[in-house]
Amino acid sequence: MDRNELILEGLAYTVMGILVVFMILVIIMLVIKAMALLSTESKPKEQKQLVKQQEEVTLEETPAVAQATDDSELIAVITAAIAAAMGKGTSGFVVRSYKTVSGDAWNKAGRMDILENRL
Repeated sequence: MDRNELILEGLAYTVMGILVVFMILVIIMLVIKAMALLSTESKPKEQKQLVKQQEEVTLEETPAVAQATDDSELIAVITAAIAAAMGKGTSGFVVRSYKTVSGDAWNKAGRMDILENRL
């Protein structure tokens, strides 16, 4: 084989290798898109509406006395949890107010914590 034939054969192998790599990348992309389409549910809006309706029903059924209870125990628990997380005593801060949040915020914070620890 002369030099020109070797160069052409090398180019042919190079082009074939590049084509194979790009074909595999396209297949991976299609698989990922298919997984994304399959993982998204078409019913989250309906489920959210059901959850809101259930919350409204439970709010209507709860007596007003439960809302007027003394929150000193809850504030003490929150203060102790903050102190334990910070590794300090409770003398350095005061919990002045608190507000309840949905579970979505805690779920998101947990996921972010996991991602930060893995990376």
